[in-house]
Amino acid sequence: MIETPEQLIARLTEASRVERVACEFGVLQFRYWAGPKGGETLLLVHGGSGSWLHWVANIEALTQHYKVWAVDLPGLGASDALPAGYSAEDAVAAFIAGCRALRALQRYHLVAFSWGCAVSSQAALQLGDAVKSLTLIGPASIGDVSRKGGMKPLQRRLPGMSAADLAALHHVNLHHLMISDPAKIDALALKVQVMNTAQARFNSPKFAKNRMVLDAVRQLRQPVQVIYGDQDGPALPDVASKSALFFAENRAVHFDLVANCGHWLAFEQPGIFHDLLNAWVRDCSLG
Repeated sequence: MIETPEQLIARLTEASRVERVACEFGVLQFRYWAGPKGGETLLLVHGGSGSWLHWVANIEALTQHYKVWAVDLPGLGASDALPAGYSAEDAVAAFIAGCRALRALQRYHLVAFSWGCAVSSQAALQLGDAVKSLTLIGPASIGDVSRKGGMKPLQRRLPGMSAADLAALHHVNLHHLMISDPAKIDALALKVQVMNTAQARFNSPKFAKNRMVLDAVRQLRQPVQVIYGDQDGPALPDVASKSALFFAENRAVHFDLVANCGHWLAFEQPGIFHDLLNAWVRDCSLG
């Protein structure tokens, strides 16, 4: 029998241990999946309007090699919202406080996606030796770069839309923003999108044009890996040129471009993502 998205999500949920950490703004929620004894530890940080579900296609494969943590960032998933008037720096401070307060989380490789890249890169500056390496997947917050001729516009939800209309809207938006190959927009992708957007109370797009990621990368001492899909919607029209932005700040950055892949790289091309991440963690651990 084929497992439904609901069954997969329920199984991953049941297999995890929830840790809710009190921070100054409220509660930040983490999930933990046990991995092999002696394995390295990963902390997965999702993207905008997301939650730990951004990693739904990866957790089982990663727990074969690693102890895996995933966080819901402030105002997203099951974590509390920040007070009105919040800034990007408020989200970073809350994430840092949560990581420091979680005693079971000691030394780890940070693996971040999209908005999570801005939070994680800035946080790594203050978390210091606790962060062994940083992987940034489809990072925004790399300045007000030209997007002319790039990503197609997203459709807006309108009052009174039917279930069929909403499903069609999510399909279009996933294709424009997240997944380059329409054939990869399956029932699981749609389910995750519906669940995540329903819980989103944090407006990350308003911070997408700042330089939080590049400013952090310039100062970081930990190894940094950057991965883009060559069809990454928010990074279009010239994804490959993003490498120059990172090398200008830090010549030691390791940059990878994945062919035929959009923004949600870990979902659209999970096998390639796992291979890149496994090789990266292995090299960082040996180094």
